[in-house]
Amino acid sequence: MPELPEVETVARGLQGLVGKRITRVEVRRPKLVSVGPKTLSPKRQHSQLHTRAFQKALVDRRIAKVARRAKLIQFQLSGGWWILVHLKMAGQIVVQQKGQRRLLVRLLNSPHAQLEKMPSKHTHIIIRFTDGTLLYYNDLRLFGTWRAVRSADLSRVADLAAYGPEPLARNFSAKVLQAALRRRPNMPIKQALTDQTLLAGVGNIYADETLFAARLKPTRKVKSLKLADWSRLFTGLQKVLRHAIKTHGSSVGEFIRVDGSVGTYGRYHKVYDRKGKSCPRCGTPIRRMVLGGRGTHYCPRCQR
Repeated sequence: MPELPEVETVARGLQGLVGKRITRVEVRRPKLVSVGPKTLSPKRQHSQLHTRAFQKALVDRRIAKVARRAKLIQFQLSGGWWILVHLKMAGQIVVQQKGQRRLLVRLLNSPHAQLEKMPSKHTHIIIRFTDGTLLYYNDLRLFGTWRAVRSADLSRVADLAAYGPEPLARNFSAKVLQAALRRRPNMPIKQALTDQTLLAGVGNIYADETLFAARLKPTRKVKSLKLADWSRLFTGLQKVLRHAIKTHGSSVGEFIRVDGSVGTYGRYHKVYDRKGKSCPRCGTPIRRMVLGGRGTHYCPRCQR
């Protein structure tokens, strides 16, 4: 699932849409869209009436702002509407620029995957702007969600309200991190880092990389961390996330940038998905274990 750096990469790539007006919205899979603040059910069976309500909320609106909150992409529209997009496991947003004759995209992150012309059979939402720009939403697994929410209802969006602090916010500090994670003192530090109600946006990849940078074993209980541990954890988290954003995220799974290119942070992974390979710090083979249902990678010598 795309994490904070990947979602931030997409949000930044969509800044060129600000000021553009939506002229047409095609929804090929009604289950992906909804109107209102309610969290979507996994079943998500919707009617064409529901789809038309979604389209009506978007058409003739201008994009006023594109931002990110945790793993959500937020489009602020004119006329008091927002679109909240969660890419989930395999969602892709790509943009065909005005005058661009065709856009070719790999739907799978594999060198053997074919480039497919947009729109493909896995393109489920198409948004056209008045200047000819096209936005395509691809989703191989159909887990993603697109919600149109009135500005007045944003405070009623449960998942937005439940998110923990943003780790790259200006007021975020080692003390804020410590206070957030200490709400679960008996939880392993890896699981605490990925709990979205404690900390926003961090998932499996960046928790593994952060803990390696901080020299902390993933199974350490939150309550066992000392002052020096919290300092290293904060510094490691900031360094890892900022580097990942600078290199446009990790193209693990189906993640791509809005122009169809891949992120390159995967070249800098120290432990994630490197089982059996040498630790870049001490040479010890990287180990993998399952923690909280997730594959977890660490160095048994460097991380204590």
